[in-house]
Amino acid sequence: MGESLRAQERSRLTVFFVVVVAAMAAAGGVAFGQADGGGEAAQPVAVEAAMPPWRDLERAQQDLEIAMTARETVQAAMDRTFDELHLELARLDQLSDVDTGKQLLQEEAERLVVQEYMSGGDREDLAFILGVSEATDALWREALLSEVSEVVAQALDARQNVAGERERTEARAKRLDEALPYLSSRLVDAEASVEAAEWVVYIAQINDMADRELAENGFIEPTEQQWHNLRWCESRNRYAIESSNGLFYGAYQFEPRTWRTVGGAGNPAHAPPEEQDARARLLYSRRGDQPWPREYCGRWLPVN
Repeated sequence: MGESLRAQERSRLTVFFVVVVAAMAAAGGVAFGQADGGGEAAQPVAVEAAMPPWRDLERAQQDLEIAMTARETVQAAMDRTFDELHLELARLDQLSDVDTGKQLLQEEAERLVVQEYMSGGDREDLAFILGVSEATDALWREALLSEVSEVVAQALDARQNVAGERERTEARAKRLDEALPYLSSRLVDAEASVEAAEWVVYIAQINDMADRELAENGFIEPTEQQWHNLRWCESRNRYAIESSNGLFYGAYQFEPRTWRTVGGAGNPAHAPPEEQDARARLLYSRRGDQPWPREYCGRWLPVN
């Protein structure tokens, strides 16, 4: 899928905790980084605790299975439609060949009629017959052509039957052809849903790892409010922020080296919010509040 579609789907899944702060405009000139944590002028507002879908690995995997099944169903329907359309088009070709043969048969039958008529008498008799208009002439002609007229009628009926079958086949082919754009659109949506579900599973796996390491290391899980407070202190909750000294990145002000230790790649500030959240949890599950000194922003985290 394209990057724009991927970004759009991720955006639909992202759960943001909305921050309403009266002093927001005044915060634009603050330099961000570890040294920013001591100020008390602008305090974070309360947020409502929530459990985003990427914190539940089992649910995320189930959603992925559902999305993949839906994609397979649409793909199967599209494949069947292609196959049926191919068969109908092949039948149209066959009917075209049959129609051509029936037309040749009709033309041959009509030629036989003329030939039989022409062989019905000598030149003098024929000239005489063609020149009269009495009823006896019509009766003579009907008797003369009786044997071949049936052949002509059969050929004409056959052509009419072929024309009717061709019309029905064309209608079926048209319906199938018109269904393809709809199925194609549904398949694009299904592919996007699978990709979005895969992304949720990817994030849920990071959080699942953090859950297990939190339990193993005995650290206290921060609440959503505490995480929000930490982000506010570090970056004013701006996930795309980069510190003015070029050392810290993203909502949690990761150092690039620290970001890599928890599986991150590239610039942390370029990662989606849910990935930054998950990797911050993983970092905390391994090192507690050590990456965020308590004399600065770490004071918002639990005391272990």
